[in-house]
Amino acid sequence: MSVELAPNGLPQSSVWLFPEYDFARMSPDKYAGVIMERILNRGSWSEIRWLLDTYGKREIAKWVRAHGYRRLDRRAFNYWRNMLGIKRYTIPRGRSPDDHDLLECTCTPYATNV
Repeated sequence: MSVELAPNGLPQSSVWLFPEYDFARMSPDKYAGVIMERILNRGSWSEIRWLLDTYGKREIAKWVRAHGYRRLDRRAFNYWRNMLGIKRYTIPRGRSPDDHDLLECTCTPYATNV
């Protein structure tokens, strides 16, 4: 299944991932970081295939290694780290690998008998 491209070269279906950007003016080269972040976090399989074809596995792994801990949600970061075979990655100063779980936790107790 191929992905329909917008005139700027990005998948047309990914426009919803960039609501704060002028999508028509985005280019795969200038916005590579934000494009990788959004598609790795929330993109469809066809958008992910486009991402791999456009940037290559090596470049995506390099980005995940350097920025994934901060810019991907915990589930996406761990998935892509495993899929791309990343063993070492950058952790922001002052954090430990365990902090990622604590900082990204969105679990809230739900009381039914209040």
